[in-house]
Amino acid sequence: MFACVRAVLTSLLLSISLVLSLLHSNAIAAEQEKAQATEKPLTGNTDTKTVDEKTADSATIDANASDSKSSNDETENGKSEANTSNSAVQKRIINAPVDAFKQQQQDLKHYLKGDDVEAILVGTDEFIILTDKHKTAMNKGVMILLPDWQQSAASPNAIKQLRDNMPEQGWTTLTLHPPHQPDNYPSQALVAEDRLKEDNESLTDYKKKLSAVIIEVSKKAKNYPGVILFVAEGQHAALMVDMIQNLLIESPGALVMLSSYMPTEAENKQLAEQVAISDYPVLDLYLQHDHRLVLANTKNRKDRAKNEMKVFYRQRQINNQVSGYYPKHTLTRATIGWLKSIGW
Repeated sequence: MFACVRAVLTSLLLSISLVLSLLHSNAIAAEQEKAQATEKPLTGNTDTKTVDEKTADSATIDANASDSKSSNDETENGKSEANTSNSAVQKRIINAPVDAFKQQQQDLKHYLKGDDVEAILVGTDEFIILTDKHKTAMNKGVMILLPDWQQSAASPNAIKQLRDNMPEQGWTTLTLHPPHQPDNYPSQALVAEDRLKEDNESLTDYKKKLSAVIIEVSKKAKNYPGVILFVAEGQHAALMVDMIQNLLIESPGALVMLSSYMPTEAENKQLAEQVAISDYPVLDLYLQHDHRLVLANTKNRKDRAKNEMKVFYRQRQINNQVSGYYPKHTLTRATIGWLKSIGW
């Protein structure tokens, strides 16, 4: 009996499982059909959307292309402008520095304003003269002051001391701003004969130019009563002696040489000879701490003056602390004392 019941139950379970599997397979098939039915309209919408998107994408592509083209044009324009600016920078000309002589003249006109600053023309060149008139009842004479090469008419080394003090002693001073040293002097040639030739040519041209300026200043000095003296500093003092010796300028009433020298040994020997045979009074001043060439050649000038028995020649050393600078009032006292000794 139990076997019959067991067989019945087993058959029931098999039938139930078979029914469930059929229902499950039918549900799966229904779901697949439903899914296929829903995918068809979606595909159509997708196709329609794709057409619209293609149109939009093509417009976007055209816009991007135009933007990229404009950006490329701007880039090319920027490059061309950069190249133009670079070429302009490369072609920019840097002007040479202002000439030192002209700059000093401009400084004199700017800082020393008034009637005491006067410009004169010598040929086509302009030169500055500083005039300081006497401050006494009578004018004893005129001092033409000539600074050394590369120095201004207001140089504090020595000339400014005379400009400030001599008018109070009855002297009118005319201070000249002289032309600068020639560019090719002294010569750098390797052969001694070539150096001598080039130096002579440079100095000859320079002395012609300087003598023309001195002549114009001397004409102005003759407008004042009294004797005319020359006070020259450094290498200009040596050139003044040479110009007087060669009759390029008139002989002065007296000459005051301040730290005089020349850069070559031959020229220093020539200076000593010319001073010794000169016929005008000479005051030869130098400093205790001075240029080495000044100190090396002072004794030679003094010895040559003794050999030629030059009466109106005095050489004096002035003590100083700063090399190249004449102490305050010492130059004035030495000059006035010497002028009194020769009757002025």
